[in-house]
Amino acid sequence: MKQNLVSAGKGTTKMKIHQKSFLFLLNRLSMFLVLSLILAFPVLAADKHQDQPTRSKEASTKNLPAHWAYLGVESPSHWAMLSKEYMTCETGTRQSPINITMTHHGDHHQKLVFHYQTSQLHEMNNGHTIQISHVSNCRVDLNDRNYQLRQFHFHAPSEHHIEGQAFPMEMHLVHQGETGHILVIAVMMKTDATQPVLSKLWKWLPEQLEQEVSFPLELSLTNVLPTKTHHYAYSGSLTTPPCTEGVQWIVLKEPMHVTQQDVDQFVQIIGHNARPVRPLRDRHIDDD
Repeated sequence: MKQNLVSAGKGTTKMKIHQKSFLFLLNRLSMFLVLSLILAFPVLAADKHQDQPTRSKEASTKNLPAHWAYLGVESPSHWAMLSKEYMTCETGTRQSPINITMTHHGDHHQKLVFHYQTSQLHEMNNGHTIQISHVSNCRVDLNDRNYQLRQFHFHAPSEHHIEGQAFPMEMHLVHQGETGHILVIAVMMKTDATQPVLSKLWKWLPEQLEQEVSFPLELSLTNVLPTKTHHYAYSGSLTTPPCTEGVQWIVLKEPMHVTQQDVDQFVQIIGHNARPVRPLRDRHIDDD
């Protein structure tokens, strides 16, 4: 009997030891799980943070402007179907370019004065045209309002027609006023003589898409423009998507000079990039 009690006491002691060991292991396991979660949280947070730029990149890709062109299914007749942002290209009532005819002699003379300084130019092939920027200290005054020159580019053949006739090329000088209002001065280009400044620009034309060239010399744009500022004026739009309206157009009557070789070189790089003329509707064209 005494021996049995001793054995029972030993069994109870062993059971208590096992219980303590189990509780000790359970406690350690709990601490391990808690510690694991604490250590894992920054990693999960970091993974979540790394996902965000990916989603932002995808979103930014979706927000990129729809690609457009001058030929095929992305040509001007389809621009409005490429993106809702381009709907004005179809629904707009004051679109550009136009055929300049039946002009109106206004009661007030429009005073156009060029203040173009010598600049070191920067050329870029954006796939739609050759665009030239970095035109610092260049502005025009129209009716005593100041417009800074932002960039200029070319179209072949001309986008505007005069009395139904197109020119081999057209240059657009894009200006912006202090309030953001856009003024574009269009210069027709006639293939009858060499233009020294233009020939220097053409020597450095970037041939590859998105290629950029910083012109090594400073040029005066004043030497490119016609000497007379007589012009046509009307209210229109951008001639490329999104075809935003409210653009003031000045089309100089006197063309600038260019060679057929210059035109051919441009077309070989860019292709033909003229939007067809749009209806004049109820607009009038001022002859100044």
